[in-house]
Amino acid sequence: MNWTRPRRRPVLMDMTPMIDVVLQLIIFFMFTTHFAQAVRSPIDLPQERGDDPASIVPDTVTVDLDASGRIIVGAEEVTLEELERLLRVEIASAGDASRVSVLVRADASAPSLHLNRLANRLSGMGLRGWRLGTIRPMGGGG
Repeated sequence: MNWTRPRRRPVLMDMTPMIDVVLQLIIFFMFTTHFAQAVRSPIDLPQERGDDPASIVPDTVTVDLDASGRIIVGAEEVTLEELERLLRVEIASAGDASRVSVLVRADASAPSLHLNRLANRLSGMGLRGWRLGTIRPMGGGG
């Protein structure tokens, strides 16, 4: 009668699937980051210290206002009325205007008239908590 237990062989973990998943995640995030920046319009933002970029809500509606006063959402130019319709849909799906986050990226050289019109329209829709996009000055800000 044999009272000794047979020794267990050490279990070897195959790392190949884990490496495959990590590489696929890296490729996915590189692609989505590139796509997110490709959708943005080239706008010269004003230089101000502003909030931490991490404080921006992921489902934020980004509205670009270029130097000529054109309004761009995503990659499409829209009128003020079309923007209002789009935001009303967002408000309806969120249930309340306070739950809709709007980031306005206005060109630094854009006349304030265009930004004021946009701000008045947003305020009239109940969107009082919208944010103005800025770039931090090179020295880190005041």
